[in-house]
Formats: sequence, C-alpha cells, structure tokens
Amino acid sequence: MNACTRLGTRALFRTVATLAVSASAVFAVAISAGTAAAAAVDFSGKQITVIVPFSEGGGTDGYSRLMAPYFQKYLPGNPTIQVVNRPGGGGLTGVNFYDATAKPDGLTVLALSTSALMNYALGDKRARFDMKDFVPIILSPRSSVLYVRGNLGIQNESTLKAKIEKLRTLGPEKLVYSGKTPTSSGLTYNLALSLLGIEVKMVFGLGGNGPMALGFERGEFTINSDNTLAYLNQRQHMIKSGLAVPLFTFGVMNEDGSISRDPALPDVPSFDEVYEAYYGKEPSGADYEAWKALMSISVPLSKSWNLKAETPPEIVTVWRDAARKVYADVIQSPAGQKVFGPYKNLFGKGAVAIFRDNTTFDPAAAKWLAAYVKDHFNVTIAAKTD
Repeated sequence: MNACTRLGTRALFRTVATLAVSASAVFAVAISAGTAAAAAVDFSGKQITVIVPFSEGGGTDGYSRLMAPYFQKYLPGNPTIQVVNRPGGGGLTGVNFYDATAKPDGLTVLALSTSALMNYALGDKRARFDMKDFVPIILSPRSSVLYVRGNLGIQNESTLKAKIEKLRTLGPEKLVYSGKTPTSSGLTYNLALSLLGIEVKMVFGLGGNGPMALGFERGEFTINSDNTLAYLNQRQHMIKSGLAVPLFTFGVMNEDGSISRDPALPDVPSFDEVYEAYYGKEPSGADYEAWKALMSISVPLSKSWNLKAETPPEIVTVWRDAARKVYADVIQSPAGQKVFGPYKNLFGKGAVAIFRDNTTFDPAAAKWLAAYVKDHFNVTIAAKTD
C-alpha cells in the first residue's frame, strides 16, 4: 500500500466513523422525540370505546371485559373504558362498523378473534375492510383441541395410529360433529379430520361453542372442539368423568414456522404428530399447507385488540406500553391465567408481522382449499392469496 493509498484509507475510515456517529446521533434524537411525543399523550377525561363484534358472554367479550379496567389503570390520564357489543355476520358486522366509523385517535379499539378473521381470509364478500386497516395493540394466541366421547373407546387403543384407525372405521354414522357454518373456525378441524381420512356427519347452524358443547354432553354429537383454555376451564366435568377424550391439539407455531405441542396440554399430541404417526411421514403438500394456513389464523390470531392503522405512532406506543403492563398485572390473577394461559403474548412489530402475514394463503393452498370446501359443503370461497 503506497502513501497515497494509506492516506486515502485513513480519510475513508474517518469519514465512515463520522457518518456512524452522525447516524447514531440522528437515531438518538429520533428516539428521544418519539419518547417525548408518547409522553405528551394524555387521555384524561376521555372515554374509550372497545368494539366487540360478538355477543356478551363469549370468549372475546370476556377477554375484553377482563382487560378494560387494567387499561384504565395504565393508560395515561386513566380514561373511562366502555365495552360495546356489536354482534352479527360471524363478527363481520362489528368489524365493518369499526372500520367505517372509528377515528385514528386512540379512542376506539377493535377486539378481534378467529371467527371474523377466518371469514375475511376466506374471501367473505360481507367483509368490507382490509387487515391493513388495523394495527394490533396486543395479540393473544390460544391453541385448540379436538376431543371425542369416551364411549367411542379410543382411549383403549395403545398407539396414535390405532386410535385413528378406529375412528376411520366408525364413519359418519357414529361420528357426528357440529359447527356454526362451513366456513367458520370449525373448518380447520374439519380439514384436519379429512387429512386423517376420518369421515364425519356435520350439523351446522349452532350459535357458538356453548351449544356445541351442550350437544356433545347430551350425546347428540360424538366429536367436539374448543380453544384449549375453554376446554380446560369450562369442560372440566367432562374431562374428569371421562366423557371427553382429547385426540389432538393444533399445537403452537414457532417463529421458524414449525409446530410444537400446546403448552396448556403438553401430554396431548399435536395434529402434526398424529398425522406422522398414522402415515409414517411428515405432513406436506397443498392440502397440509391449506390446513396450516387455517391454523395460522386459529392459533396465533386467536384474540387481539387493535387500533386504526393511521393512528399516530406515539398513540400506538402508549397503548402498547400500557398493554405490556396490563398483561404483566392481569396474568398474576386466577382470572388472567384462565384467559391468557401459558401462551406468549405479542405487543410490537412481531405482532404486526403475524397479523398481516397469517391472513393470506399460498395460491396452491388456496386453490386446493376452494375445491375442498366446494366438494364437501357446496360452498364457494375465494381465499385471499399472498
């Protein structure tokens, strides 16, 4: 290296160092400005409305009413929070109302759950909104479990493969399953059973998980499903008596896209495990990718609170900071443990990525799913693609 080159190199490094220092300074100023803007947000004397697009007494309603007083405590200015129910259309009526009327000022919040998101992702024409219209404050995953009546006897089989073989031989005469509509959240369970070659008789038109569980308990249905926390908290009498025998859970999705066992039911295999035990290979193909896309809506996006996407970032920051404190506080209570369980809640950019990415399908999976729904239920869907 000659003298000129050495001088040039030294100058270059001095320039890079200067730019690095300058960039750091700009970044620090930006962070400081953002912190100052968030500190200026004050909800004193304000009333905040939480729109729940389902009836009182349901899971999303309970989730929202549990958190509301904690947010009153942790939001700056301690505003009053009112929960308003706007049910109808599988959750779409309330979501459409929020999208059309809410202002991006942090004073109106939308509670979302699997049902509304499933209808949106499957291309329901009643959905007059886009997921890009919303930004999550808190995202609360919940896994799900499928269970059968004890008198079917699968608990007496020693292997997962034997359990599936037994159910396959029973057929739709003895395997009766209920749901809300063909394209409600139960579609994920229906598809899982079909991938295992288990044919069932479907009864649609039930208003929710409560009537479905009651019908199962009375013996009208021999298969049922719940989110795992509802199963553990509300079906204990059926579990203890042996009436309800779990077959599999959906598991939980990891950051790399793999699926692990449900931490709330660690002794129950995931659907992926059952599939591999029966077929002797890992699940793959467009049919499995369609199921996994539905599972990506059902589990990671189970419950959430959201603001309008145009909400100023300082207001979003204040809400998310409050959400972290709310979660840390409420999870200490028995009621909080029942609602949130052992699942990791998300509050920031990770929540946004899951929110946006998990409501669309790979084109091949969307095509396969459309054919499946048409063939099994004579319903036409147009699932949203990447």
